[in-house]
Amino acid sequence: MPEISADKTIFTLAEVARSIQKTIAERYKSLYWIKAEMNKLNHYSHSGHCYPELLEKRDGKVVAEMRATLWKGDYQRIHTRFLEITKEPLKNGINILLQAAINYDPVHGFSLHIVDIDPAYSLGELAREKQLSINTLKTQGIFDANKQLTFPLLPKRIAIISVETSKGLADFLKIIQHNPYNYHFEYQLFPALLQGDKSVASIISQLHHIKSELHRFDVVAIIRGGGGEVGLSAYNHLDLATAIATFPLPVITGVGHATNETVSEMVAYKNAITPSELADFLIQHFHKVAKLVLHAQQLLKQKSQNLFQEQQERLGHIMKYFRAASLNIVHKKAHQTATLRSKLIQQSKYRLLNEHATFKQAEKHLFTQSKNMVLDGNHAIAQIAKQLKRENVHLNKHFNYALYLMLDKLAAQLHLLSGNRRSKLDDFQHQLTLQSKHYLSELQKRLENQERNLSLLDPLQVLKRGYSITLLNGKALTHATDIKAGDQIKTILAFGEIESDITFVYNNKTDEL
Repeated sequence: MPEISADKTIFTLAEVARSIQKTIAERYKSLYWIKAEMNKLNHYSHSGHCYPELLEKRDGKVVAEMRATLWKGDYQRIHTRFLEITKEPLKNGINILLQAAINYDPVHGFSLHIVDIDPAYSLGELAREKQLSINTLKTQGIFDANKQLTFPLLPKRIAIISVETSKGLADFLKIIQHNPYNYHFEYQLFPALLQGDKSVASIISQLHHIKSELHRFDVVAIIRGGGGEVGLSAYNHLDLATAIATFPLPVITGVGHATNETVSEMVAYKNAITPSELADFLIQHFHKVAKLVLHAQQLLKQKSQNLFQEQQERLGHIMKYFRAASLNIVHKKAHQTATLRSKLIQQSKYRLLNEHATFKQAEKHLFTQSKNMVLDGNHAIAQIAKQLKRENVHLNKHFNYALYLMLDKLAAQLHLLSGNRRSKLDDFQHQLTLQSKHYLSELQKRLENQERNLSLLDPLQVLKRGYSITLLNGKALTHATDIKAGDQIKTILAFGEIESDITFVYNNKTDEL
């Protein structure tokens, strides 16, 4: 009972609390369906009870806040049904439609006693949030941004966001490490939480880390295996989907479920149902390039063989042409040389004969002149002697000596005249000999130059440059189809010959023995 003090009625706190409790109990006798945001579930594993914190927000501001109780039995029943229908557990940050009694306890204060939660409402809210994320990304024009990136020709360096103990990660690594083609992948794990309230922030943080080392990677793989579809709502979160859509490298995902594609998977470059399928996707990319390389290798090999065969045939034709041309030139030059030599000999003989005739004629003329001069001198001496005799002059020894000197001088003049003629003839003969030798020397040099040029065309010189001639039964071999295992061949080198027994023949057209 309240106390009366002067003009005041005084109630105790317990009386006020019991009055409020009674009033609320009388006013709120039924159960009420209430929609709110589960700010915190506050589940205590040791007791099994939950003490949720419920909020209502408008324009991002809290307009109402209330505590609630969810006893162990009700929690287990509600949680099991929630998982079956929404594929999500009861957790923080989701909108729920709950059925509760309104209670007031004098000690614990006001609270809602939750007896049921409608999972269909939460499922609708999850779908609404998912669609809102999709619409926002499309409005911003980034929904297909990651898909429009150029996928690397060889996705060799992989940045993996996953949990180290994830079974899906183990399956993924087993497949790429032990692929049947022995393709080599390089990868680095960036550990992150893949489900729960903190998964969005954890995955985004690792994406930022990878972006700071962008040059080291070709693709980013988000791998989550096991757990079915539980906890997938995080992948519908707008922040995570935005980070994936705008990432500068192709992002590929394998989060391990077959239905209900999340927004993060939608905006990724490639979404695989399982981590194993994601590994096969990467291997197939390698295999496509490997087939192109193999095809190019085979084409290059075939083209090289064809070119080599064509060049061999061309070389054979050239060698035949060189041999024939060389022989023709040798014969032609030999004939020209013989003709020139014969002509030179004839001309030399003719020149010598002419010079000899000229010399004989000069000698005869000199002899005649000398004889005439001697005769003239004798005649003069005789005339002088006759004259002196007629005059009866007696010659003394001085006159005889003077006469001797005169005659000696005349003889010397005659000898000098004869010597000059002979010297000129000798000089002419010497010049003729020198010119003949020079002419013959020039012809010899020209002949040697012709022989040197012909030697360069000699097949032996071709062999010295590393080529060889293969003979089968004495005939040149130009094609692999002309020979079979068991045949004996002879290989002609620049220095020596090799005889071989054929054990294997590779034919580039049939690839058969």
